[in-house]
Parts: sequence; structure tokens; C-alpha cells
Amino acid sequence: MIPLKNTVIVLLLICGSFFILHNSRNVHNTPIKKSLNHFPQTLGEWTFVSSSESSRDVLEMLGVDDDIQYIYKNPQGQLINLYIGYYGAVGVSGAYHSPKNCLPGGGWGINTIEELPLSTGIEGDTSSVISEMIIRNGSRFQVVLYWYQNRGRIIASEYWEKIYLVLDALTMKRRDGTFVRIMLPADNDNIAQASETAGQFAETVMKNLEAFLPGRQL
Repeated sequence: MIPLKNTVIVLLLICGSFFILHNSRNVHNTPIKKSLNHFPQTLGEWTFVSSSESSRDVLEMLGVDDDIQYIYKNPQGQLINLYIGYYGAVGVSGAYHSPKNCLPGGGWGINTIEELPLSTGIEGDTSSVISEMIIRNGSRFQVVLYWYQNRGRIIASEYWEKIYLVLDALTMKRRDGTFVRIMLPADNDNIAQASETAGQFAETVMKNLEAFLPGRQL
């Protein structure tokens, strides 16, 4: 026989989980403040070179509401890839795909994953932390930076992004969010220099993107 106390606890947990899941989906679809098509084509020393569009199948699979994939070039001839995807209600009409699952392939694999502190933030913050992933294909390396810029926060971890998503759905009735990814080849396998360069670019992207996204307050 299962003690009555344990049965009550289990029932309360089930009811609580159902309440959270139900109410976290009862959210507004939050429109983006300004289309990403207007994102600056000059970012510091970096200038726009080209853009690419995802196929209809990919867009339907992701359920993304607005996205861009731009390539920029600096005076030294380096090329950097920027992807930004905005979702009006994550988990309702579409959802993120972690680069940990999507990027490896075609000979590329994950070498290291760690956090990267930046000396800028959003909504008055003077610092933030994003994720840095080093991928490798034989003797070639690339630095991949990514973060979630959601409802006035910079979030490095997929796990914390999910926690905030549920909490904000309950308290703010919002699940809007943005995934940002930057990719830069490490010239001459100089990973430290590539990381510094990509980090500076990320700071510029982050600050410019703030004008396009719904913040903590709508």
C-alpha cells in the first residue's frame, strides 16, 4: 500500500505540472519591433558582403517569424557569418535548434564549449555572458558564438533559456525570443585571436539588435 501522504504529494505535483504547462502556453504572440531586414550592413569595421535565405522547408521546420543570415567582411579580408532568428512565441509556432545538434556534420565536430564574458550588455547592463563553441575539421578551426536575446535578457545556456521561458510565460504571458549565432574561421589556427575578434563583433551585434527586439517592457 502506498502511504496516503505520498499519494497526495504525487497528485499535487501532477496538478502543478499540468497548471504550469497549460498556462505557459497561454501567451501572446509578440511581434518584432523592427524587421531584421533593416539590420545594419555596417558594424564597426565590418561591412556587408552577401546574404542567404533559408529554404521554405527549413523555415517551416524552424517556425521562425523573422530571420537573417548575413556575411560581413573586415579590412583584413576576414569573413564572419551572422545568423539571427526571431520567434514571436517560442514553442508555440516554432522552436530553436541548438547549434550543438545542428552544426556538427560535413566533417566538423565540436572541440570545446565554454562561456565567454563580454564587456557589454542590454537594457543598461554593462556585461553579459554568451556561449563559445570551437568546432574543428581536421586542422581547421572555427569559433562559433551564440546566445538567446530574450525579453530583456542575454542568456548563454539552453537550459536557463527554457527556465526563463516558462517563468516569463507565467508572469508576463510572453514566449518571444531570439537566437543569435556568429561563426568566424580561425586564421592560421589562431583560436585566441579569432575568439577576441568574434567577441568584439558580438558586442556590436548585441547593442544594435536591442533596437529591433521587444525588451523587458513592451
